[in-house]
Formats: sequence, structure tokens, C-alpha cells
Amino acid sequence: MSIDQPSTSELDWRYRVATTLAKDAKLPTGRIAKAGSPASLTTHIKHGRKIISIGDPSASALFLSQSYKSYTQAIQIHPFINELPTGEENKVSAIVYDYLECIMTAVIFAYSSVEAFANEEIPEDLLHEAQRRQSGILVAYQKNSVERYVSLDEKLSTILPKAKGKPSPKGLNVWTEFVTLRRLRDRLVHLKSLDRAHSKVDNLYPKTIWSELLAPKQPNFPLIAKDMMLHFFDEKHAPHWLRNCPF
Repeated sequence: MSIDQPSTSELDWRYRVATTLAKDAKLPTGRIAKAGSPASLTTHIKHGRKIISIGDPSASALFLSQSYKSYTQAIQIHPFINELPTGEENKVSAIVYDYLECIMTAVIFAYSSVEAFANEEIPEDLLHEAQRRQSGILVAYQKNSVERYVSLDEKLSTILPKAKGKPSPKGLNVWTEFVTLRRLRDRLVHLKSLDRAHSKVDNLYPKTIWSELLAPKQPNFPLIAKDMMLHFFDEKHAPHWLRNCPF
């Protein structure tokens, strides 16, 4: 009688790496894992006497998951879609603050997911040549330097397409949507006075970051991030976490 082996799809989608064994393997615990069993990298964490062992997590998946949870919650409580208490500014403010917290988290974590993805997907043996802006000197960057000094836009539009053998997303709809995400994220993490201006007699409805975040129709920020990352793979060759993303 044969026993069905669990598949990688049964593992949590946020595992960074998940595959199946090509042949039977002896585990460090002494158990034998049968061919076809799911396999993943493991990370051990110790604090004091307590040790926790987990499947090596994908940072991109964790960011993306939190972005999706926050976006979903934000849309459910959107103040311009749902009824609000009348004549009670304190209660209305509390609801709006909860919404803003959620939608800001969705934006920032969606962008962070793409940023983590781009850095991880840069090949270890990459050598990227670029001119310094001021001197014009041609400099060769290795992976660590690319991660630190090259903009996310350039990683997505130039470096990853070359590394993956894929067309640049620049000029496509997925790029237009990503730029919308990036600009909003930048406004949030580098918040300026104009973006948090309050109402005045001569400007009752200022165009601030709050006004934009409270617009009734909000882009699906986690989906924008996911679509950008999927651009660099054929669907069946996408990593476990991206292939099994639940939204």
C-alpha cells in the first residue's frame, strides 16, 4: 500500500524555499524522508534556553502578507465607503486613524516586499558597471554594492531583466502601477509639512497625503507588488512563496 506524500503546496506559502526530495534522505534527527517529500531550509533561533526551529522565511512574503492583511482591513473600514457616526468628531477621528494606519502599512510593506525581492534575486556573481554621476568614472559594482547603492528602479528596470533574461517592465502597465506605489511610499516615509497641512479658512480642503490616502478608490497595493515580482518569472518557475501567494 502506498502512502501519499505531502506536497510543497501544503507548506505555509511564506517559506522562502520549498522543493521535493528527488530520493530518500536521512535527516539530522535520524528519520528517513521519502523521495517526493517536501523539503525546505531550516532556521534555528535561540534565546536563553528556548530554541525555535522554523522554515527559512521569505522576507518578501512576510512583507507582502502584512501588506495584504492591512489593505484588506483598510478597505473594510474605509471612512468614505462606510457609514460614520454623525456629529462625534472624536469617534470619527478614531475610525479614520485606524484606516490610515492600515493603508499606510499596506503601502510601505508592499514596497518593502519588492525591495527585498530585488536584492535577493540579484545573482551572487553579478558585476554591474555604472558611471558615477559627478565624475563620470565607470565603476564595477558587485552584488553587495548593488544592493546598497543602486536604486530599486534601476534594479527592476535594468539589472533583473538582464539577470533573468526577461524584458524590462519599464513602459508596461506593471511599471506605471509600481511608480504610483513608489511615489506614495516615498511621500509617507519622507513626510513633508505640505503633506500634513491642516484645513485653514482660505484652504478648507488641502491636498495632503491624508486626502490622497482617503480617496474612495485605492489601488490594490499588495497586488501591484506581486505583479511586479511575477514579471520576472514564468509562473511555474516562480519561487514557492510567490507561486503559492493566496491572493
